Amino acid sequence: MATNSSVRRRASVALLVICVGLASLLKNGALVPPTSLSAGVKHDEQQDETGASAIHDFLKPVSCNNVPMDSDPHYSVAEFPLYNKSAVVNYAPWSRWKERVIFDGESSGGGLYHQILDISPNEIFIDVGANIGQMTLVGLISGVATFAFDPLEYDIMKICSGVNETVRRGYATQKLSIENLHLFRALVGNESRSNVSITRPDDAFGKFEQASLFENTIGVARKPKSYVKEYVPMIRLDEVIPPNLPIGLVKIDVQGFEWPVVQGMVGLLDRTVGYPRIIHYEEQRRVTLGAGYKLGTIQKFLEEGYNYTCTNLGNDISCKK
Repeated sequence: MATNSSVRRRASVALLVICVGLASLLKNGALVPPTSLSAGVKHDEQQDETGASAIHDFLKPVSCNNVPMDSDPHYSVAEFPLYNKSAVVNYAPWSRWKERVIFDGESSGGGLYHQILDISPNEIFIDVGANIGQMTLVGLISGVATFAFDPLEYDIMKICSGVNETVRRGYATQKLSIENLHLFRALVGNESRSNVSITRPDDAFGKFEQASLFENTIGVARKPKSYVKEYVPMIRLDEVIPPNLPIGLVKIDVQGFEWPVVQGMVGLLDRTVGYPRIIHYEEQRRVTLGAGYKLGTIQKFLEEGYNYTCTNLGNDISCKK
């Protein structure tokens, strides 16, 4: 049975929702020349059906109804007996996941999953670095509003395929999936920009869901022959999450760029009520240093500035308040 750390490592190796300040973007040539949308940061003050206000014009939620179906799905049923819940995750062909995986409590890798399933009904789950939906789908079946962010087209396809299969098998209702899932194809950071590049291995490499701002922080065992860029918006969480929704859990897994994500959510942290009860993030030495950030920065910021109590879980750190 997979341990919690191994599950998280596999998820983190394969994903990124990254962010950096404008200066770093310009320095590394990641910012695309301004378009009519990126020439200025324009706010849309109208509220949508989720209650979110001030969402940028260039960032709209993804409707899975408009996402092409996966032509080569590899479904794995994740079962959580303690909660009588199941979800279907559409894993990549190269994944070692089995057709059925049982998470029977903390001893079998259910730590982070337990936190998701234990979120109160009135709270939301924020999944930054959703990858192919390993955590997003669990948020969906838990019945809480889930805000998921990932920059890659491939990952969005996998998430939507998992959502559709979860509904088809009766683990969640169509109505629930539409109302509770707020999916964004975007980076998350401390700046809001309409067009930022992200680097991933070329299609021939076969592991599309792995990406990063820098080639050296892409977590692959062998080096691809070439790389491909995708262009997506980057947003701060403070500008997307509705102010009236209490936050049960924020999960951040973005290949070393976790610190800018936290910088972009200070408004959520400053809340006197409805602030994130749990912030669970990855901190791997190689990718964190490779991204240009110091180890321990987030933990010090949350403990000293916001009175969180953080626990080191190996490559993960969980901070609670």
